[in-house]
Amino acid sequence: MKAPSSQTLLQAVAIVCIVGLLAMIGHKAVADVSLVWDQHSGLDFWKALARYLLRNLAGG
Repeated sequence: MKAPSSQTLLQAVAIVCIVGLLAMIGHKAVADVSLVWDQHSGLDFWKALARYLLRNLAGG
């Protein structure tokens, strides 16, 4: 059996890093949406979420 090459090990590390980044982004998204959910109810939630997303996309 041949030992794994350094390229294979680097690919495995890169995959683990990407999974970690996606997990952090997902956690932040869930936390932000639940914060808006707690502050606004009903149809006002969707308006508040849209305002929050557009404000953050603009860099505010």
